[in-house]
Amino acid sequence: MIPAGPTKRNGPATRIPEATHVETAVEYLRKEQKRHLDELIELCKIPSISTKPDHADDVRRAVEWTRDKCRSAGLTAEIHETGGHPLVYAEWCGAGDDAPTYLVYGHVDVQPEGDLKLWDAGPFEPTRTGDWLVCRGSADDKGQVLLYVRAAEAWLQTEGRLPINLKLLIEAEEEIGSPHLEPFIREHAALLKCDGILISDTGLARDGQPAITRGTRGMVYKEVFLSGPKHDLHSGQFGGAVQNPANALAAMIAALHDDDNRVTIPGFYDDVVDPTEEDRAQIRALGIDDEQFAADLGVPALWEGERGYTAQERRSIRPTLDVNGLTSGFQGQGANTIIPARASAKLSMRLVPNQNAAKISKAFDAHIRGLCPPGVRMKLTTHGAEADAYVTPSDHPALRAAVRGLREAFDQEPVQLREGGSLPILPMFKEALGADCVLLGFASPNCNAHGPNEKVNLPDLDRGAEAIARLFAHLAAS
Repeated sequence: MIPAGPTKRNGPATRIPEATHVETAVEYLRKEQKRHLDELIELCKIPSISTKPDHADDVRRAVEWTRDKCRSAGLTAEIHETGGHPLVYAEWCGAGDDAPTYLVYGHVDVQPEGDLKLWDAGPFEPTRTGDWLVCRGSADDKGQVLLYVRAAEAWLQTEGRLPINLKLLIEAEEEIGSPHLEPFIREHAALLKCDGILISDTGLARDGQPAITRGTRGMVYKEVFLSGPKHDLHSGQFGGAVQNPANALAAMIAALHDDDNRVTIPGFYDDVVDPTEEDRAQIRALGIDDEQFAADLGVPALWEGERGYTAQERRSIRPTLDVNGLTSGFQGQGANTIIPARASAKLSMRLVPNQNAAKISKAFDAHIRGLCPPGVRMKLTTHGAEADAYVTPSDHPALRAAVRGLREAFDQEPVQLREGGSLPILPMFKEALGADCVLLGFASPNCNAHGPNEKVNLPDLDRGAEAIARLFAHLAAS
């Protein structure tokens, strides 16, 4: 195993790379595009489906392949066992004590195939269609995590060194919630100590348009169970006399929003910081047309949502509460006139910075109990970990360096986004390692990640590798 050590290792004094050194590394990447594509195809052929026990050997093969690739690129790399699937730790830390140290996080496990009838070819038979590589894992996340290995190789092969100290943590349990990642990070905090964390597991603003994801929302997920009579009842004989759990649940859910479509949980908005004009301007800069957005989703119109905010603001920088599932009563064909004995709903709350997930969780529990009418019994369950929101500080040097690297590689200004989804690992990294994360995504918005015919745009991947090579130089200069 690689021994733990300080953020910076002993080595030659830090050298700020000259522009010619950067261009030499970029030229190397361009010359090696075909080989790098062949390597990606080789990795994507491995069905590393972490959720299926019968693919455990395949997951290990993907981890071993990644370790070997890191070594051939010039990094020191070892496999670490966890309580589940193994992971890879790799590093090159010879840039000197004064050079910054950055940790790359990614994963090489993938989602299951899904319905094979919906695939144009086998999910693990990579197929090139024009500029696209179609296969499971091409975008999420094998294609993206390898960009850092490609960029490191380019620097080491052309200059014999990297301009920064670089560490990579590549796991194989991301698609099952990373159950062993946090214990590993806390146990190996000294080994992983760094000045910042780089992640590429997100997407472009649009094909060819670079993006930096500056923040993600937090989440609390609840399930509400109502039970009434000991069994289903005849609605003609008992309707109007017995509280109907389905009716009760529908009324409770309806009461969770007011006439302005704001969440009614007491204290829900108390700690919410209103979006800045810069936040709103960045969303407007995306140029998303609401009518086209609705058409793409196949809905007749967008929901008016929380008053005072646009649809794009509500789906990224405002807190929300949504029903994710409903179960009650007769679901078969035809009619069955019953009062159901039980009803349940799954609900999630997406949270924004300054909202505390644990506080919101307790407030929800108290509020939903207050809404529960007499005549039914209620049980509450919390699913998954309660996760806070995360935002990268606007003055972080890695953020400024990423903007420059992306601008130079894509020849246009990157868009800075706030993602509506949740990544619990981001606040966990901050708490465990004291380091902030910068997310640079290179997957197409139309990549079909987790779905049939997952694909990645190869020119965008190649530009991504160049952007990361340039990023290394800008991080050293920062």
